[in-house]
Amino acid sequence: MKIIGLFILTFGLASIVAMTQTRSKPIVFTHATVIDATGADAQSDMVVIVTGETITEVGKFGKIESPKNSQVIDATGKFLIPGLWDMHVHLTKAGENTLPLFIANGVTSVRDMGGDYVEVLKWRKEAADGTRLAPRIKTSGALLESAENVARMKREGTVEPVDKYRIGIATPEEARKAVDLMASLGVDFIKFRTTASPETYKAIAEESKAKGLMFVGHQFGSPETMVDAGQKSIEHYIYPPIITNPKHAEIYRKMSESGVHVVPTIVVADKSLLVSCDDAKTIFEDINGKVDFRRKYLSGYLIADWKIQLEEKKQPSPFELAKLKEVLIKDLQEMRKAGVRLMPGTDVAVLLIYPGYSLHDELQLLVKYVGLTPMEAIISATRYPAEFFGMQNRLGTIEKGKIADLVLLDANPLDDISNTKRIAAVVLNGRYLSKESRERMLADVEAAANRRAGGADKPGKGSKDGSVN
Repeated sequence: MKIIGLFILTFGLASIVAMTQTRSKPIVFTHATVIDATGADAQSDMVVIVTGETITEVGKFGKIESPKNSQVIDATGKFLIPGLWDMHVHLTKAGENTLPLFIANGVTSVRDMGGDYVEVLKWRKEAADGTRLAPRIKTSGALLESAENVARMKREGTVEPVDKYRIGIATPEEARKAVDLMASLGVDFIKFRTTASPETYKAIAEESKAKGLMFVGHQFGSPETMVDAGQKSIEHYIYPPIITNPKHAEIYRKMSESGVHVVPTIVVADKSLLVSCDDAKTIFEDINGKVDFRRKYLSGYLIADWKIQLEEKKQPSPFELAKLKEVLIKDLQEMRKAGVRLMPGTDVAVLLIYPGYSLHDELQLLVKYVGLTPMEAIISATRYPAEFFGMQNRLGTIEKGKIADLVLLDANPLDDISNTKRIAAVVLNGRYLSKESRERMLADVEAAANRRAGGADKPGKGSKDGSVN
C-alpha cells in the first residue's frame, strides 16, 4: 500500500484513473465527420463504434445500431482523425513525467530515436500493458555513434549518461556487435547518428538486415549511398542540399521507389535554431509558463540539458541558418513532388521543442513551407508511420478492425491544419480520455514538474553537443 500511495503522489490520481480505466462499455461516436487517413474524402454524419481496444463499426448514422449499455459521444460538429505519430523523439531526455503530454496532444505513438534503453524498453512494455499512461513506443534502444564522438562527449563533460545512450563504434566488427546487442534486447529498429567510416556504415546496414531490423539514421554520404545500403529513413535535412545537383529529380525518384522516408524536423529550425538567444533565455527562465505555457510542464534532466543548449546558442553559428533553411525547404518540396514520403518528427529534447505540442507545429510547417495539403499532413502523421512499421493492418486509419487510437477535434483540420490542436477527446487503445481527463493529466504533469524544479535528476557538468540527434 505504501508503494501505491507513493505512486499516486508522484503521478497524480487522474493519471492512475486513466491508466486503469476499463473498457467495459463500447464507445459510440455519433454524427462525427470522419477523416480516416485512407485518402478518402472526409465523411460527414458518421458513426464509429469502439469495443474493447478495437474499432468494430464505421458507417453512416442511421444505418448502424449502437450496442446496448454503450457510452455515446455526440460528435456533432466535430472531426475524428486517427491518433498521431511523432517520428523522432528522445524519451529519456524528455523524462518519464512528460509521457502523458504526448497523449494529451493526441500523439498516441512515437518513434524513440535513442536513449537509455533500459528505461525506454520498460516504458514500452508498461505502455503496451496499459499500466503506464504513455504513447505506443517504437525504439532503437541506444543509438550508434562513432567512438571518437563518444570519447569527445565524455572528455568535454555532459549532463547525459553517455554510456547509457550511445554505443561507441570504431570498426565494422564493433558495429556488428552493437547491432547484435540491440537486437538481443528486442529493439524495433537500429539507428545510427555518426559512423567512423564507410566500412563501418556498411557493417551496420548489413548486420541490421541480417537481424531482420530496419536501419535508419542521419545522413551518411550521398543519397545514393543510403539508398543502396537499405537505409529506410533519413533524419533531419540532407546536406549539402541535393537540389544543387542537376540529377536531383532522378535521385528523388530513386529514393521514392526504394521506400526511403525523410523526417525533416523543420520545427527544430523554426522554433529552436532560429529563435534568438535572448528570446530563448526568456522562455527557459520562465518556469511558470507565462511567456510560453508549455514551459511549466518541464523539469529535471530535460531542463538541465536545455540550459547547456542555451549556452551553446551564444556561440556564433558556422552556417547562415535562415538562408540554408530556404534552400533545404526547396529540396523537400521537390521530394514531395517526386513521391518521397515525408513524416513528421520533432527531435523532442532539443531546446524549446515540447513533447506532444511541437508535433502540431511540425504539421503546420509541412503545410506552410513544403506545400503538403492538410490531408497529406494528416496522412503523413498517421497512415505513413503505421505502414513504415508494417502495422497498416492494425493501425493508422479509421477502419473496422483497427486499433482504436483516435483524436476528436473541435474544428476541421482540412480547413486549417492548426485545428489538430483543438482536441476535444483522445482514444488510446480503446480508452476514452475526455477533455476533462486530459486537463487533469496536464495538471498532474505540472504538479510533478513543480516538485522537481530546481535541479536535474541526472547529474553532469554540461555538454558541448546540443545538435539534433
